[in-house]
Amino acid sequence: MTDEESYKVGEEPCPKCREMGNDRSGDNLAVYSDGHKFCFACKHYVKGNNEMNTPVEREPKPWTPLVGEYEAIPSRGIEEKTCRKFGYTIARRDSGAFHIAPVYKNRELIGQHVRQEDPKDFKWKGTPRGAELFGQHLWERGGKKIVVTEGEIDAMTVYQVNNGWPVVSLPNGVQSAERSIKDNLEFLASYNEIIIMFDNDDAGQSAAKVVAAILPPGKAKIAALPLKDANDCLMNGQSKQVVSAIWQASPYSPDEIMHVSSITRTDVDMDSVIPYPWESLNKFLVGNAKSDLTLWASGTGSGKSTILRELAAYHLDAGRSVGMVMLEESPSETLDDLISLKINSPVRVVRAMEIMNHVREKEGKHPMAVEFAGFDQEEYDAARASLNDTNLYMYNHMGRKAMDNILGRIEYMAVSLECDVIILDHITALANAMLTDDNQNERIIIDNVMSGLESLAERTGVRIHIVSQLKKSDKAHEEGSRGTLQDLKGAGSLASVPDAVIMLERNRQDPDEVKANTTTVRVLKNRMTGRVGPASAFYYDRTTGRLRDVEFEEEDGKIVPNIDPFKEESG
Repeated sequence: MTDEESYKVGEEPCPKCREMGNDRSGDNLAVYSDGHKFCFACKHYVKGNNEMNTPVEREPKPWTPLVGEYEAIPSRGIEEKTCRKFGYTIARRDSGAFHIAPVYKNRELIGQHVRQEDPKDFKWKGTPRGAELFGQHLWERGGKKIVVTEGEIDAMTVYQVNNGWPVVSLPNGVQSAERSIKDNLEFLASYNEIIIMFDNDDAGQSAAKVVAAILPPGKAKIAALPLKDANDCLMNGQSKQVVSAIWQASPYSPDEIMHVSSITRTDVDMDSVIPYPWESLNKFLVGNAKSDLTLWASGTGSGKSTILRELAAYHLDAGRSVGMVMLEESPSETLDDLISLKINSPVRVVRAMEIMNHVREKEGKHPMAVEFAGFDQEEYDAARASLNDTNLYMYNHMGRKAMDNILGRIEYMAVSLECDVIILDHITALANAMLTDDNQNERIIIDNVMSGLESLAERTGVRIHIVSQLKKSDKAHEEGSRGTLQDLKGAGSLASVPDAVIMLERNRQDPDEVKANTTTVRVLKNRMTGRVGPASAFYYDRTTGRLRDVEFEEEDGKIVPNIDPFKEESG
């Protein structure tokens, strides 16, 4: 036999499905004569031997139909009159028996799908491109109900057990389901109900949903069989179950559309909400829930990075996994700042002071007075060792800030490293680094990043904290001007996507040192409770490098911290 097009020659396990614990039957991956392989369940594709970049239209080659005889098929329980109805014949040669299924287009025979019994093999004769569904030539357009199966044997089985109701099958198996249904959509759409009865395996059920989605709304139904396929049911004495499956088929509903009765509530997850290190924010936001996106925004120098490092240290101390993407500092700088929080001493500042005083000493000058809490190397090493024992992962941008793969790296943190919390500081730097000659639109880049982060959080449950700068305006944000959602720099998605938006306000120029080192924490968006407004005040102790959640009062619309900077924090 000669054939013009690639044809299915067998099946084998799909490696991608197996990686996900699927394809228990070991036959999801269809193997074709030109070497290419395709899995309908997961769309895994293996390139063939003779594939070209541009398909070439060829004239149909002359062909001679293979002639067979009408026979019953005892091994499949199919009667001779059923085979005669569908034009299904068997040719017997010295090399074995060949089952021949006719392939039509516009009621003209254009090919044959030939299956050899032993060894099991598939061949195409003719040119089956754009073929009708198997059995389609038997039925007039229009009617109440039609069944679509995967293969010819199943189609004839359904016809035989269901008293001759219209039934068709895919001309080349489930791997060509979408193309075959699209080619014959007008015919199928003429029926009131279209019952999809594909095999009860991963590939068949995935294909059933794909096919149902392209059929006219309200017409598609998916039948559920007790065994692998209709013929299995026939051979195991369950013909009535095939008929019942047709009449009890469920109307197709996209996975995203659910009836309330199909929604199940899982057991309460005691880790679904985790606290903030600051009681004031816990009261305002009722903690930090799974899948939450939280946006922190302020003008330059208002303490965003400091606050997020405190947040990271708190979760690490609680035994949670943290991923940090700090785009304006190196991993070693981030590490030193986290060590600072453990030893209550600003490591980088203390070291800079030591170096400067060493230089002054060599120059014969008096050393400058050290106003910061010091530390010794033993304390530092102990804190470093403590951090080494945590699940802390940091993105090393290596000074390049090549961010085209940043979402993939964040997804790796969430999925492979199973981080509970991820910090991105900051999205404005990320967007600037992603600007290219082809894309100079910061807004579109930020929209895409926020959409990707939202999807990741929903899929994995990870909590993502994002830092954003404010756009330039007449407001003096560096002097504590009140911020609003309209001040966010970049895109509208910065306000619309997050579950919470927290604005930080600080007047660094205030002559009162306490006020100059106090950041107002104002909640602008709160999906959990809807409560917005001033939530807290964080006082930054420069001598220790630590933040304190302090009480505050409002005077003339401004936040005034109510603290004694020289009083030790209790607890």
